[in-house]
Amino acid sequence: MTLFDRQMTAKMAHFDFHWYAKQNNLSLGNDRILSHYNEIGRHRGSSPTPYFDAGWYATIAKLADTHDIDLFDHCLLHGAQDVLDPHPLFNAKWYQWSYIGAETAIHPLTHYIETGWRRGHNPHPLFWGRWYRDEYLKDADHIDPFYHFLTEGHEAGCRPNPLFDTAWYRETYRLGRSENCLVDYIYGGHLTRDPHPYFDSDRYRRATTCEGLSPLEHYLTKGSEVSPCAAFDLGFFAAAARRHRMFDAVKDLPPLVQFIVLSKTGPIDPHPLFSGKFYLEANRNIRTAIVDPFYHYMRSGAREGRQPHPLFEPDFYWEQYPDRRDRNPLVDYLERFADTTALPRRPGRIDTTAKPLPSTRTIVNLARWRGTADRHDNALKIGVFAHIYYSDLSDYVVSHTNNIPYNCTIYISTTTFRDAALINETFTKASSHPFVIRVVPNRGRDIAPLVVAYRDILRDCDYALHIHTKKSKHYDGGFDRWRDYLFEANLGSPDLVRAIVHALAEPHVGAVAPEHFGPIKPLIQWGGNFETARTLLALCGETLAADATLDFPSGSMFWFKPKAMAKLLDLGLDTCHFDPELGQVDGTLAHAIERSFFSFVEMAGLDWVVQDAGLEPDPARPQVEGRIPGNRFLPTDRDLGLTRAYYPECTEYLVRPSPVSRPRLNLLIPLIDRNKGYAGIATALQVFTELVAALGPDFDARIIVTDVSIGGHFVPPPSFEVASALEADIAGRNTVVDASRRYTHPVFFRETDILFATAWWTASGAMSIRAQQEALFSRKPAKFLYLVQDFECGFYPWSTKYALAERTYRDPDAMIPVFNTGILAEFFHERYAIRNGHVLNPGISAGIDRHIARGTEKERIVMLYARPHAERNCLHFLDMLVRTAIDADPGFWSDWRFVAIGEDFDPGLLRCTDRIEVQGRLSLEEYGHLASRAALGVSLMLSPHPSYPPLEMANAGALVLTNTYDNKDIGELHDNITSFETFDLDAVSGMLHAMARRWLATPDIGWHGTDRAGWFFGGRTNLPSLVHALREEVRHLAAR
Repeated sequence: MTLFDRQMTAKMAHFDFHWYAKQNNLSLGNDRILSHYNEIGRHRGSSPTPYFDAGWYATIAKLADTHDIDLFDHCLLHGAQDVLDPHPLFNAKWYQWSYIGAETAIHPLTHYIETGWRRGHNPHPLFWGRWYRDEYLKDADHIDPFYHFLTEGHEAGCRPNPLFDTAWYRETYRLGRSENCLVDYIYGGHLTRDPHPYFDSDRYRRATTCEGLSPLEHYLTKGSEVSPCAAFDLGFFAAAARRHRMFDAVKDLPPLVQFIVLSKTGPIDPHPLFSGKFYLEANRNIRTAIVDPFYHYMRSGAREGRQPHPLFEPDFYWEQYPDRRDRNPLVDYLERFADTTALPRRPGRIDTTAKPLPSTRTIVNLARWRGTADRHDNALKIGVFAHIYYSDLSDYVVSHTNNIPYNCTIYISTTTFRDAALINETFTKASSHPFVIRVVPNRGRDIAPLVVAYRDILRDCDYALHIHTKKSKHYDGGFDRWRDYLFEANLGSPDLVRAIVHALAEPHVGAVAPEHFGPIKPLIQWGGNFETARTLLALCGETLAADATLDFPSGSMFWFKPKAMAKLLDLGLDTCHFDPELGQVDGTLAHAIERSFFSFVEMAGLDWVVQDAGLEPDPARPQVEGRIPGNRFLPTDRDLGLTRAYYPECTEYLVRPSPVSRPRLNLLIPLIDRNKGYAGIATALQVFTELVAALGPDFDARIIVTDVSIGGHFVPPPSFEVASALEADIAGRNTVVDASRRYTHPVFFRETDILFATAWWTASGAMSIRAQQEALFSRKPAKFLYLVQDFECGFYPWSTKYALAERTYRDPDAMIPVFNTGILAEFFHERYAIRNGHVLNPGISAGIDRHIARGTEKERIVMLYARPHAERNCLHFLDMLVRTAIDADPGFWSDWRFVAIGEDFDPGLLRCTDRIEVQGRLSLEEYGHLASRAALGVSLMLSPHPSYPPLEMANAGALVLTNTYDNKDIGELHDNITSFETFDLDAVSGMLHAMARRWLATPDIGWHGTDRAGWFFGGRTNLPSLVHALREEVRHLAAR
């Protein structure tokens, strides 16, 4: 077959009859369509296939008179010889060179249509067939991606490659839907237009020679190491990409394309000054949209003034440069920050309130401490990170670093090459240790060189020391004395350095810092740094409260383990985050980081140690042996536990050790304000105070309020005083401590502390506290007392909360249970492996009993114990019961009152009757008076605990209707109580009706009811014998 025959065969094979008919509005058979083309279409310049653009071809083939020429025939014959492009998006020479070689006689288009596209060949460097297919044609392998793009894809906004955004290009440059955006870009548009919101063509051209190609084609084909976007940091992204699970699949793609692909699989940031997580949190309206946060920002968010990162404020940037509001503020800042004084964020509000250091803060004289950690000093990698801004102090620095008796390297930063030369000369002559010098921008003072310029090396060290040549232009030489103090405190002698390194060898220690310089100590304050420090911690997933303890290595010279700074280093801070050098004395990012150093140590789960400046032993301080006492004051997210995310009452404690050895009983109680409490709270306080009195002067006592803050008008029990959780623990003092805000501060515990839990979540807290006691004191802690007042997990049926509550019953060896009533004890003994423990049979509250007026004439009142928040009290059944009773005999109940007490609530919650009067929560006096007058009472409780209200109502002479549950039948406890087993509305309403008739027959019947319990009624209780038994148990625990 001749070449002519082959090409004509190809023409017929690739004539797209359907497409041609659609383009020319024909409804004909294929033969007629072909005739139309030969007789009319080819003379008009129509194309027989979307792969061929007749007008385009005529231009590049330089065919002036095309009337009698079949341009498609010409292309297949002559175009094959000259390798001419059949379409502006089919680069024939590039295709031939890339896939088939120059020796073939077939036109590259023919090759592409017949076999090339199926093999994944591309028609043009800017059309990525395989990518296009995966993006838009996942279930259509039989369709050529290029054909789809030409016929419908480009109008639909499909992208020919990841970095050509068709829809954005059309919108930005106002092209019509029928205009092919990629053609526009390739043939002229690239000179003035960008192909994608991420791609800055001018920036790219300034950085590299495009070799006659469009910037996008050059970037995609030449493997340029230039970032085409100021907000895309190659090094930052590369580090993140290498850690990504899909990196191997994208590693051969250009970096910006890697980002586009990886960002679809999960969050990954393009630049240190863009946080996708923050952007989505700050712009919740876009969270539901399937859109990458960086794409949203670059396409529209920047123009709208949205904030890309918590450390960059675009509105403030525009305030500084109002004439640049037409630009992307982040991009503009990144391109200009090194050459301007642009501030990345607004200075923080200045707070000069002194922040006293807590009395629980521990200071260690290292000369008096005997360590326990195994040390391998010679194998340590120690780095000294010295920012020498003032090169005239090089001799001063080297004279101190020579006191390090270990192998180490001095990593020096300075801001000019002149200073670097001077420093190099000094250290070459005098340093006992090898050194490295890096010249860094004069931005971020001594902090940026540490966390930016030397981040790579810092991570590789075991221990590190940070020092710098502090001078002062605003404190009249005070900083020189401060500098001397800090250098001596960190590097004063080889023995001191050994002591510090030995302290760092302790597994729990993350940093060792000198005590504050005397004149500085009273000046500890947030200054203008709180907001920025809070932002830094928020980026790490932590919360910094305004009342949090503030302590830090003032002067920022201290020893630390680099792993203790992992959270800081992981922020990926760069020079652009830091403020320009304007002689600031406060309020910069560097100042905020200085105030956060100890917080980062704590986020790593480590302590920071404050050491005395000198090595001379302080006789006033005892010898320290064993675990070196460190400090932690920031409860981190890990400390507080995951459970609090769903159940705030389960917030765990950051437990810190108290040095006091005197035994102490600790009551963990949700609230203590009697005006807000309930019967269980009163019972717990009664048992605790009686037990404290019985233990006598050999025991201290503490009440820890876990849930509800102590009110301003709270009066502590006799012998107790309200104390801050951060006050020094003093033997012989009984205290009430508010731990409801334990997410802002630690709680200090003694080795000898014995815990007394009063609800399931306080028991859960006790279990966590005991685990931390064991870790801190290396000794198994005492069992905890557990006042079990109900089967509390039943409050949350078949749920996580049920399981968490039940967990507190499943470790009988860790607790001494005290069951509220023998009925409840019997229930637990049948279900759990609890064989020890005690029983409290309580008496009626004296506060209620004294307001009961015995013999009072009863009225037609039915008291209803109603608490909507407690499902176990069956409010809905009460509502239905009243309606059922009234419907059964309206006349009988017409002059009766149904009064709901127990909890304030909206009567609108009641859906069955409007006859119920809601009086809600009553005072004890009001409750006693109403109970004395009420003829009947209904109090339901779906739990094994007897519940106080039905007993109290019976004690007040009311006839009471209640339910049984499992082994509970309190109808056996008093003549006035009637129990029912089945929640049958008709049956139960009949029982209520019968009780009402009994009362009508004998109006004083309730005042003559007999107590069959032997406890509760008349105030009878076994509390004295219980307290005696608990006293012996607690004394035994303390004597272990």
